[in-house]
Amino acid sequence: MRNTLLALCFLQALRLTAGGDPLPMGARAAGMGYTGIATADLWSLRLNPAGIAGLEQATAGLFYQQHFLSGDLAQQGLAVALPVGKGAFGIAADRFGYDLYNETRFGLAYAMQLNEGFRAGIQLNHVGVRLGDNYGSTGAITAELGMQARLTNELWIGAHLYNPTQALLGTSGDGAVVIEERIPTLLRAGLVYNFSKKLSMTAEAEKDIDRPERFRFGVEYNPNNVLFLRTGVSTGDLQGHFGAGFRLKQLDIDLAVVARSQLGATPVIGINYRFK
Repeated sequence: MRNTLLALCFLQALRLTAGGDPLPMGARAAGMGYTGIATADLWSLRLNPAGIAGLEQATAGLFYQQHFLSGDLAQQGLAVALPVGKGAFGIAADRFGYDLYNETRFGLAYAMQLNEGFRAGIQLNHVGVRLGDNYGSTGAITAELGMQARLTNELWIGAHLYNPTQALLGTSGDGAVVIEERIPTLLRAGLVYNFSKKLSMTAEAEKDIDRPERFRFGVEYNPNNVLFLRTGVSTGDLQGHFGAGFRLKQLDIDLAVVARSQLGATPVIGINYRFK
């Protein structure tokens, strides 16, 4: 009976996190509907690796979010990106879950700016899943590819393919319970349109080969050199997004709240430091 209950909990967690589905990360993205496929940002390491090629400075960041205010559904992450020549290297790691179920991810990326209007990136990840009480653990290697292109001075587009090999996660509970789940294969496409230096809009679509399409929209308003105001909406399970950012010289502090009517709010905080 306990094995059956554990299996059900495991499968429910897989539905929430999509069993290796790369949950969007970055407080800036969270405040804008979890968008960021076409933008250059440190947390492109969890959205579209091509984006780190647009960074001009070495950057490191920390991230924390608590899904629906539950400590058992907390997610922590860190990321580092280092521009080198026409490209950039990036490392990212994060953990989701609690003692009885958790996912970890470690990624290594490289992106290159082929010219002023085109970026491409590749990333390899190790995804690990662990069940508590010695019920086992498993891991798999996933790959992802991304590109970003400038169509006009105001418009960038991006595309991202996650897990084209359909990597498989599998685990067993003392020989009685065997669970196998393929990590989702995702195709994403999106854009960012800059109306001015102060106002931009993002829009994205995502297709999991086994699930309906999801759509995301976001807006960012930068009234001065310090303050950023953000909002957005995402579908699938409909969520509202609200956020603010503060730029203090080399330090960026970003806050966001993601609201889902049935389950409540998810607070998000991120801190990035841009090295001189």
